[in-house]
Amino acid sequence: MRTLAVAAVAALLSVPLFASAETPDALANMISPISQPTLFEDPRQSTELRFIFAHHEFQDSFVTQGGDVQVYALQARFKITDDLSIIATKDGFVDLNPDAVVPSDTGLGNIAGGLKYTVHRDEESTVAVGLRYEAPTGDEEVLQGNGDGLINPFISGAWSLCGLNLMASTGMNQRFDSADSSIWDLNFHVDYPIGNFYPLFEVNLLHVYQSGERLPINDEGFDYFNLGSAGAAGNNILTAAVGGRYRVVDDLDLGVAYQFPIDRGDGARAIDWRLYADLTWRFNLS
Repeated sequence: MRTLAVAAVAALLSVPLFASAETPDALANMISPISQPTLFEDPRQSTELRFIFAHHEFQDSFVTQGGDVQVYALQARFKITDDLSIIATKDGFVDLNPDAVVPSDTGLGNIAGGLKYTVHRDEESTVAVGLRYEAPTGDEEVLQGNGDGLINPFISGAWSLCGLNLMASTGMNQRFDSADSSIWDLNFHVDYPIGNFYPLFEVNLLHVYQSGERLPINDEGFDYFNLGSAGAAGNNILTAAVGGRYRVVDDLDLGVAYQFPIDRGDGARAIDWRLYADLTWRFNLS
């Protein structure tokens, strides 16, 4: 996995070498990824609000013996300069409905935010680095509010190539408290614009490189949830997502995507499938 991580970072840093000239506004015409919204960050700088709904189903073989969870969230990004933004990428209201282990409940999610800085930009490509902190501000009844939080350094890139829009990101969610797990993520996105419609395909990988000490199980939570699973180290959760975005007007995008695990084996049973719907509104404060 270390070799894969190095290769992923190298690929992101080489974005300018492979960018091809498409149109002068290639970056402006791109869309943002949909899956893994708390981790997969668009490298472009913008001021925007993104309303997110996610319906997530657990596998019957997961510790909950099935069930589902819904998340209603609002992300915010505020561009300070052309190269720097403040990002708030995790919050929300959680409706947890497991079939076993714990009762159904509702509550607030943790809050995560930080900064995103552009290290490269031209007309067809851009690369940004960022740092987020997730504070344990949520409610324990919905598997939030535990531990001392997570720190998330990341790098993200976007470029236009042969009519395709491509994005990739990688980062580490490093724990402060040994009760939590530490997780590395790798994400890829491709779309092809057809007028105002952007069909898309995404692949996401989560790799647990440090087990937690909270729960005596092998399956770790999926992006939004850190369970602190004691037997999760070395496990991977590999998923794909298909969907699309529609650009309603220049500053308003509507997105829908369906995400599913490529491997349903040990360590990946926290997700059976997930459905996303979001609405992104970009605007200028000045």
